[in-house]
Amino acid sequence: MLLELGMSSARSMWALSYATASFLTLVLTWVAITGAATKSRTVNIALCLLCNHLSELPLTIMFTDACFYTWLNITGTFQESILVRFFYYTNIITAIALIYLFRRSFEVQEAVQTFLNQLSKESKEWVELPGLASPRFWQQLLNPFHWPWDYTLYQNIPYWVQEEQLSAQKTDGWQSVAEMELDIYKPSSIQGGDNTPVLFYIHGGGWTHGSKSLIGPLLTEMVSHDWIVVAVNYRTTSKAGYPTQLIDCKRALRWVKDEIRTFGGDPNNIVVAGDAAGGQLASLLAMTPNVAEYQPGFEKVDTTVQGCIAMSADLDLVDAKNYSNYDARGRFISAVAKRSGSAESAENLKFLAEHSPRFRIKESGVPFLVVHGDIDTLTPVQSARDFVTEFRSNCRSPISYLEVPGGHHCFHLLSSPRSWYTTIAAAAWLNYNFGRVSETDTKGKRAVHELVEWGWTV
Repeated sequence: MLLELGMSSARSMWALSYATASFLTLVLTWVAITGAATKSRTVNIALCLLCNHLSELPLTIMFTDACFYTWLNITGTFQESILVRFFYYTNIITAIALIYLFRRSFEVQEAVQTFLNQLSKESKEWVELPGLASPRFWQQLLNPFHWPWDYTLYQNIPYWVQEEQLSAQKTDGWQSVAEMELDIYKPSSIQGGDNTPVLFYIHGGGWTHGSKSLIGPLLTEMVSHDWIVVAVNYRTTSKAGYPTQLIDCKRALRWVKDEIRTFGGDPNNIVVAGDAAGGQLASLLAMTPNVAEYQPGFEKVDTTVQGCIAMSADLDLVDAKNYSNYDARGRFISAVAKRSGSAESAENLKFLAEHSPRFRIKESGVPFLVVHGDIDTLTPVQSARDFVTEFRSNCRSPISYLEVPGGHHCFHLLSSPRSWYTTIAAAAWLNYNFGRVSETDTKGKRAVHELVEWGWTV
């Protein structure tokens, strides 16, 4: 009797869990398809994180649901619960929507092929994209936690000098000092003095969160291309507020320029990249070389880079056209920069403009690549379009733009067809402009997707 009561209670719990998960998945799938947003940044962040998983990993979601359903059948819950049977039929609708999301993730192929065709005209090489017949495609689909086989990771390398360490510790404590570190991913084939290209990557997180360990397929891809990748942390908890983050990134760049030859990198061939807030920091890093205001104590150090990739980046903090779904100006002034007064005051609007890449376009002297999803609810795509249009009109440096159909904010951090194709485009752009390329065959073709066999990591 007690056993039967226990099983009945368990079945009720499983039924309620299944119903709740089914309802939430149905609603979130609709949000993932439509890109619906609210006026709350917190809610939009939650929706972004959840919808990214639905958009980029729909087959994983379907597999999880199938496993849950199988368990309910085994335990007899499906047969006993009307609630479970009802949501079983609603899940058929959800499954159709998830299949649509999976199919839509391939729409980026056309955009990427157009992007690569333009590179092909310049490089005289035709780039072929992977499809369902590619072994690499299925390897990545089944194993989202992919890494190159052969590389060395150097972790948590501090980039401060002693005076900076003492100042940060006095102001914010030791934990803040621990944020001033970087990681280096070095292909094992690269030796000291090889002068290989360097990708300097800055993570996102709204300037107040995030970590250098949050890396996506682009970084692992570039390691497989024999690039050295540097992933940078910066202080997100400093009481001083922004531009501490920008200054820390310049300190990290100073260290890289001084030390990267030891790891086989070329200090004169560094491309800076970043996503979201990291994309804004990367853009400003590229646009403000040797600006003394952002290099306190190392004003004479050369901080030039050779190129920049901005992914899902906030390129216009002023947001005069109010593209943002929430008060982005107010949040940056109060929570990020920790300045007093209204974001609409003349002084604060000037501050926002000074730290908006859009208002520094004429100062850019390096090639840019901007990548943005067309249903980004945190950093609307319209701001990226405006930035690219003004860049092409007002700057002599070249700029490339890849708008990703169905891409949510920071979609590229997950391993999916959409992020893989975007990674192929970014890797081709990097290799064409700054680094090593794969060998071409006698017909002048190269298949980017088959460059390296990656290992399985769990």
